[in-house]
Amino acid sequence: MNLQLQKNNPSFQQRFFLTISLLTLVRIGSFIPLPYIDIKTFSPLLRSNNSTTAIATILNNFSGGGNASFSILSLGILPNINASILIQLLTTINPTLLKLQKDEGEYGRRKLIDYTRYLTFFCAVIESIITTYSFRSLIFNWNILVLIQISLSLIAGTMIILWFSELITKYGIGNGSSILICFNIVSNFPDQLRTMVLNLSNQSIFISFFVSSIFLLTTIGCIYINEAVVKVPLVSASQLLRNVNKFSLWNNSNLPLRVNQAGVMPLVFTSSVMVVLTSITKFLYGQLINIDFFSNITLFPKNGILIIGKICYWVFYGISVFFFTSFYSTILLDPKDITEQFRKNSVTIKGVTPGINTQSYLSITIKRLTIINAIFLIIILILLNGLEYLLPINNLNLRGFGLTSQLILVNVLVDTFRKVQNLLNREDIF
Repeated sequence: MNLQLQKNNPSFQQRFFLTISLLTLVRIGSFIPLPYIDIKTFSPLLRSNNSTTAIATILNNFSGGGNASFSILSLGILPNINASILIQLLTTINPTLLKLQKDEGEYGRRKLIDYTRYLTFFCAVIESIITTYSFRSLIFNWNILVLIQISLSLIAGTMIILWFSELITKYGIGNGSSILICFNIVSNFPDQLRTMVLNLSNQSIFISFFVSSIFLLTTIGCIYINEAVVKVPLVSASQLLRNVNKFSLWNNSNLPLRVNQAGVMPLVFTSSVMVVLTSITKFLYGQLINIDFFSNITLFPKNGILIIGKICYWVFYGISVFFFTSFYSTILLDPKDITEQFRKNSVTIKGVTPGINTQSYLSITIKRLTIINAIFLIIILILLNGLEYLLPINNLNLRGFGLTSQLILVNVLVDTFRKVQNLLNREDIF
């Protein structure tokens, strides 16, 4: 009995060592190269081949090994992220999946997890083939057998990462997917920081101080938004029947609504979608430019096309962040479901009548918090892009430092520290 209880509720020390052990295995696996790939010759060839830059960006953002290793874990958690996006979208339009999510309890949750696993495998198959095929010009003795062997290696690595992610979520510390993404960012952080410091050393003191201050303020802003909570005062029928004064009645019960309710997932979803769309756009542009009709069009100069492309990219990026923030917040907090739970437990919001008025109040409140969070993320994400045009730092390449990565890193770390504190409090260590 005690062994079963310990297995279902591992101690903090067990959770910590399990998480560290799995992350160590992930880091070791990121240096196990794919078959038929020599890292020393492959990396320079990749940097000189513009057609594979987008795919390399995917590996660099989600694998931890980046384009320096091209390991069996190169796809990382990316297929699982894409599968999660598809499942979440299908849940909103498919009544069967929606019923599993809302009405079937633990059984429905497990079924959705199973569907996500199957879809992850399907995404891994597709993405491994696309990734391998995009590197065909850089691989010697290319043939269908090489394609199959490299693709199978990537698929196996993806399923191992998925298994590790689920183990961390269930028996480790924090959300497995978020922890792995954060770990990959941290793995690349020293090289990115060193590059940034070297570039800043060539700038004036004012620019270096200004850029450093922007990063510091951004980090503080992320922590503030992540910790900001709006407390909605609640009152229940049982409280009304007790002989208590009005101050304890209104102040003891509340519904905490976080400003950043969606957490890090909108940024992860947006980054995944934008990298895929960018690779598709580059592929189409490369195909169209070889057609005489399009290559002879001189309506816009090349620099003008690049500027228009950057503007469209950031506009679509901002729209995607807003969409995924709103979409994910609605999934996590549905005003209709909360109102129904209030009705079942005889709970009301102070000053708001039950029923449709409560649902409308919650809907407006959640929508406002979502808009605040989305606007904050959009402003922060385009800040450094604008700095490169407002200040003489065009050669600094700040975007390579990854402000999106910074936001993800801060949000995941703050959320993980909160969960660690809860685990410690549960064990009465403090």
